[in-house]
Amino acid sequence: MRRWELVFLWTLQGVALLKRNMAKAIEHSNLATLDINNNANKSFLVGGYRQGQAKWIFGRNPQRNYCLYNTRFAVAEDSCRNGAIGTGELPDYIILYNYSDNKKVRIFECLHYSIKTFDEMQAMQYPQNTRTKKRQSYIVYQLGREYISSNISISAIVNYAHIKYPDYAKKVFAAPIYITGNDILRAIQGELPLQENLDDLRMVDLFAGLGGFHHAFNKLGKEMGFAVNCVYVSELKEDLRRLYSRNYRFPYEHINPDITQLQTKEDILNHVPEHDILCGGFPCQPFSKAGKQQGFEDEEGRGVLFDYIARIIEIRRPRLIFLENVSNLETHDDGKTWKIIQERLTKELNNGGLNYDIRSIVISPHEYGYPQYRKRIYIVGIKKDDGENLDGFEFPRKPKKATCNIYEIVEKNNPTHPQPLKEIQRHYIDVWQQFLDLCGQHHAKLPASPIWAMEFGADYAFEGKAPAFQSVDQLKGRHGKLGVIIEGKTIEECLSQLPNYAQTNKTSTFPDWKKKFIRENRKFYLENKNWIDEWKSQIVDWENSFMKFEWNCDESEHMTINDKILQFRPSGLRVKRPTYSPALTFMASQVPVFPGENYVDEQGNEHHGRFMTMVEAARIQGMGDLSFEGLNKSRIYEALGNAVDVEIVKMIAKDLIKYANL
Repeated sequence: MRRWELVFLWTLQGVALLKRNMAKAIEHSNLATLDINNNANKSFLVGGYRQGQAKWIFGRNPQRNYCLYNTRFAVAEDSCRNGAIGTGELPDYIILYNYSDNKKVRIFECLHYSIKTFDEMQAMQYPQNTRTKKRQSYIVYQLGREYISSNISISAIVNYAHIKYPDYAKKVFAAPIYITGNDILRAIQGELPLQENLDDLRMVDLFAGLGGFHHAFNKLGKEMGFAVNCVYVSELKEDLRRLYSRNYRFPYEHINPDITQLQTKEDILNHVPEHDILCGGFPCQPFSKAGKQQGFEDEEGRGVLFDYIARIIEIRRPRLIFLENVSNLETHDDGKTWKIIQERLTKELNNGGLNYDIRSIVISPHEYGYPQYRKRIYIVGIKKDDGENLDGFEFPRKPKKATCNIYEIVEKNNPTHPQPLKEIQRHYIDVWQQFLDLCGQHHAKLPASPIWAMEFGADYAFEGKAPAFQSVDQLKGRHGKLGVIIEGKTIEECLSQLPNYAQTNKTSTFPDWKKKFIRENRKFYLENKNWIDEWKSQIVDWENSFMKFEWNCDESEHMTINDKILQFRPSGLRVKRPTYSPALTFMASQVPVFPGENYVDEQGNEHHGRFMTMVEAARIQGMGDLSFEGLNKSRIYEALGNAVDVEIVKMIAKDLIKYANL
């Protein structure tokens, strides 16, 4: 190439570079200035990125007119590594910097966030690290308006965060970091974290169980800079009191084993110290769909335990209250139970109430990216005595989309004390897999209702009177459970040959939902009788519950059980996608199963499929770092099933504490 041609090319490149720099300068000059002084109470996420991610983040690849920032979404306690975050909090602003040059800082308003899988990120053309593990999830923030600020120092913020949040000191890259505008101001001025932020938060933990409220506040205190002083604890179970004492260094002898001992005003004044916030996940069985739903009339007296909470609130007048219960509390007894609780909490003191302004929400961890379906009602309140209210309070905003990944909590190698499937349980799974395979081979579409195999071949009358209210002659000669001809001289003999759910004599007619299930199963059988008759010969000796099968997956989902999650329930074998776990319950028999997680035990025996381990169950509840020493396996599952979800409590508590300016 001639010399003049080189000069010409250099000139063109120089002009292009000049144009780009001028365009950037013009764009930069049009940005509004974000004054940190005026945003001291706002929340900021300080995030870093690699050079190769810049185009994707700032909207050039793929083509879009907005910016995105993402980081790894880590649920399990031991998976929170560099560049990972384990909370679904939505910051007001995001400060971004290049890891290789922390002086290049960009500030954006944060609009919303979503939680996405590895595959979804690939579809968005995200430049994946070659070492990335496919099962991981990401939290993705959509960025809005961009701002400039002349006095942001990333190194100062990182140094400050290492002092204020010791957990961050372990990270090579101190990003992402949640921090307030006030912290940023102190950081750039070279000041230490405010010592007054470390004042104790005095809390009461009623019906404490594993201490989920206490654990959530401890975690939050490490992030926000306050210490938790739990001044009073009540818990009925002796083994949980001992465990609580070990986990939270609370004197065992000071834990009240029976809240009903607080009978008088003097009892409360003598035993329950003054406190800032009262927390309690009061017994839910009286209101739960899984129980008898006796509510305040509960035969074991658990329904009236709310009165003891109310009595402590009435005497001690904490500024804040935070309660949790099953979602069914709102609808129990046609809403009458919830109305009683609301009125007791909100009415004036001279009118039989407690004079608190309350807000409530029914949410589940899976709606925020945590892999468990666990709908619960959360109730927060503030004392109105001094004119305070919750008019400006908001519960944590849900992400625009939350994609859960159960494998975030799964112990990938050497699971802790794994419980293998029994041979009979594996048999149930294999036979139902045969059923799904046959459905596929014969292009049979599963009914929308659960599979009730006991209806295959049955033709007893059910649309009018329930069988228990029919005569012997009406039942004899018909086909009952699995198509067996009904014979007998008494109504009891005839009923015993029906499916167990058809033997009830509680009402003279079946409810509509039960009729619908029976109708759809019989229709499915008649359409597929040619292959079902041979298949059902394998299940004639099964227990009733295993003759029911729930396929809780999309129609497009592969008809295989091994890559799903399942539960052995009274309502049948329930199979669902490997997104989030079914709710942990107090019944250890319903621990979720990973049928495709295989392992070799200490004796060298191979096991195909296993139950969720205690460690995994604890991770789902946000309690992966607690000790469970002293409890046997079934007791641990039971306790976790009764516990509050730590991450959800922590998110709500953070918003409540910020609002109340504690």
